[in-house]
Amino acid sequence: MNNLSKKITPILLLLLCTSLLGLHLQTTQEATFFYREQQQIFLFDTEYVLNILKTIGGLATICSQFIIQFFKVPLIGSLVTALIGGISGWLFWLTLRKIHPALYLLPLAFLPILFQYLYLMKDSYHYEGLIAMLFWSLALNVYSYSARKFNWTYRTLIGCLLATGLFYTMGSVAILFVLSSLLFDVLQKSERWYASFIPLILLLIVGSLCVLGGSKPDYDYVFWMKDYVEYFVELEPFYGFSWQVALLVMLLFFLSRYLDHIKNYLKALVAVALLALSGMYYTQTALQQRNKDFYTLMQMFHYIDTEQWDAIISSADLNYNNYLHLNCLNLALSHKGVMQTDLFKYPQSGIQSLVSKYQAHIEESFLFSQIYYHVGITSLAYNFAFGTSVGITYGSPVMTKLLIKSHLIYGQYPAAEKFISLLEKTWAYHEWASSQRKFLYNDQAVESDPELGTKRKSLSSDKDLFANIIGLFDNLMIILEENPQNKAALDYTIGTLLLSKDLPAIKTFVERFSGTEVLPALPEPLQQAVISYAEHDPEYCRKYGVTDKILSEFSIFKQRVLGLRHARQNVATGIADYQPTFWYYLILSK
Repeated sequence: MNNLSKKITPILLLLLCTSLLGLHLQTTQEATFFYREQQQIFLFDTEYVLNILKTIGGLATICSQFIIQFFKVPLIGSLVTALIGGISGWLFWLTLRKIHPALYLLPLAFLPILFQYLYLMKDSYHYEGLIAMLFWSLALNVYSYSARKFNWTYRTLIGCLLATGLFYTMGSVAILFVLSSLLFDVLQKSERWYASFIPLILLLIVGSLCVLGGSKPDYDYVFWMKDYVEYFVELEPFYGFSWQVALLVMLLFFLSRYLDHIKNYLKALVAVALLALSGMYYTQTALQQRNKDFYTLMQMFHYIDTEQWDAIISSADLNYNNYLHLNCLNLALSHKGVMQTDLFKYPQSGIQSLVSKYQAHIEESFLFSQIYYHVGITSLAYNFAFGTSVGITYGSPVMTKLLIKSHLIYGQYPAAEKFISLLEKTWAYHEWASSQRKFLYNDQAVESDPELGTKRKSLSSDKDLFANIIGLFDNLMIILEENPQNKAALDYTIGTLLLSKDLPAIKTFVERFSGTEVLPALPEPLQQAVISYAEHDPEYCRKYGVTDKILSEFSIFKQRVLGLRHARQNVATGIADYQPTFWYYLILSK
């Protein structure tokens, strides 16, 4: 192999690996990148940045937050993450070739990063872990260079500086650095290689002092990977593979010197096999690690944030047995103005299809705040949005936007101004935040705004009511009394009545509101409900808005059901074409 080939081949292999990683990340983690952006607020504020930099691993946090804020733009998440992995793999390769220039083993340089990508599939794993690996590979490359240029004294001093510097800026990845630098010196038979124990001992002392001094809660945070996952996540052995395989790869490069006599075409086959095996392992493990329902939910959250309602409705990934997925679907139907007519065109499962039972998860708080804000129960929307913002370490821009709008609706302008000033320090939301200043201390502007004005009109005049106590249906009824033109509240009121199959409550609602400003005409599913409780009184049905078309369809439906039962045939199969109706839901849903 000539000199030109030796220079070009590694670059081509690195570009190939990086491109493949980027493509796979875009396919498997696009929604995760969007979700990460919604889980933090990065402020262009000196005091904010300095306060984080003061903490152990603060630079990793700042770097990751700065990068993640751009994930709001499609493709940026997968592209940047692939580039970070590519650079990290390249830097690791520069160290590995000093051990032995086994070009055919180059794909192995990406193995530590591959595991990092697998960890990132879970939103509970911090992006700081990937950033830390990038700086680890950089520090190790600097150390390997110095090991050849300087004597053991300077080498040890540089190792100590890099170890402590990594610890304070990147966190616990420093322990991987001291172990890998020690292994490098052993494999290279560096002068007084045992001096490399000094950085290790120094790090053990510094880390222990941090735990004893209260800077870190436990030794897992300074000597293991707990520093890069949420506090409530139990560390599995799988989380350690990224670091362990880095040391293993270094050892394999050392052993490869005993295979130099192998012909070049065999080495090329080994390189292809390693690349293929690594890719197969990565894709299979990625599928195993991926929680399909939660990934779809993250996708739905992105669509909600960007108001892509048609994308939610048409999504093939929705699981109709998952209440949160149904909540997203029905929210989209309401935003599109078709919930009243199209509710039963999709599988439904009781009132929880509209708002599922709250189990104190961040994802539920995020979704419920959007639903309650949409229908006009602003107090509950604010409660969930505030809880979500507090529950996420560095806040949520989407929830902060909702807090601003809630304060404007209530006329709490000083609080709204505080949050506006906060978002004005962000990259993606500063323009939107500044646009909200026109509502500050301006009741007329709020009341004339199509969104905020409708929500303000829907506020109850009774200050003694607690929205979280009286229940969804009672809240909706209060809103309709205050603001009969609130179509979203009407959507969810009718949806609640129909999905509960409470025919007496439906009768009371129809008799009270039919023909009024609240309910000038009955949507077809509600007409189907009326005839279900008043089938023997056609005049009553006509009086309350049931058309002759619906009366005729009900007669045909009833005859078919009776015929199927008489013939002892399967009713569900026999009336499958009636699935988009209330009648089908009334008879066959649990």
